[in-house]
Amino acid sequence: MSTMTALSRAEFTLLGRNRVLLFNALVMPLVLPIVLLVVAGRDGGLTDAGVSAALEIFALFLLVFLVYYNLLSVYATRRDELVLKRLRTGESTDAQILLGPAVPSFLLTLLLGVIVGVVVVVLGGGTPVNVLLIAAALVGGAALFAALALITSAFTRNAEAAQITSLPVILLAMLGSSLLRDVVPESLADVVALTPMAAVSDLLNLGWFGTTSVGDAAGGADSVGFASTFAEAGQPALVILAWIAGSVLIARTHFRWEPRS
Repeated sequence: MSTMTALSRAEFTLLGRNRVLLFNALVMPLVLPIVLLVVAGRDGGLTDAGVSAALEIFALFLLVFLVYYNLLSVYATRRDELVLKRLRTGESTDAQILLGPAVPSFLLTLLLGVIVGVVVVVLGGGTPVNVLLIAAALVGGAALFAALALITSAFTRNAEAAQITSLPVILLAMLGSSLLRDVVPESLADVVALTPMAAVSDLLNLGWFGTTSVGDAAGGADSVGFASTFAEAGQPALVILAWIAGSVLIARTHFRWEPRS
């Protein structure tokens, strides 16, 4: 058994024993989006706008609670308990030690994404234009928020303190809401489009509808086909990659392996 596999299995076991984190990981990302889809489906069928809103809420709760807050708590707790320090004295590399706790979150991200996608299709929300972009949005978003968790953990003394130190990133994620982009001036909307959740939402919409501007009418005039979605995905994909690269670089210099004094 490889080191990564052993670390990942251990994190899966610990996640299953922590009811609070398990609730945040499995229940919160699913309940509200599915309820929204079911209610919207009863009122004359699902519209593209309704599906888009449900997917955005799903991605927000998934990446903030399952990935970001879960990993922030894990890194802070493991450091406080000297687990990270002990692992560094063994055969594990730094990358393996940090990626091990993230593997369960990444796998659950894909699993929950499949579940929500199936629910949308079953309830009459149509089928995605490009599944690859949807997967890229979820995996890229998970990597991005995992990197943000590494940065935040440098300023987080323990799991309890994570409730406070996580607030700036949670607010940053909420800033990317499509509702905000619809009401702010165009110049500010362009800035908001550079935030993590805005880029993830744009990729999700491109993958499902073939457009980032989703209206009530199905098959909007500005929607594109499978091949064309890759060209349209350039900007949000670059935004996600830039956030990942920047966060990793900051984490490399600021991440703490031992408890804060």
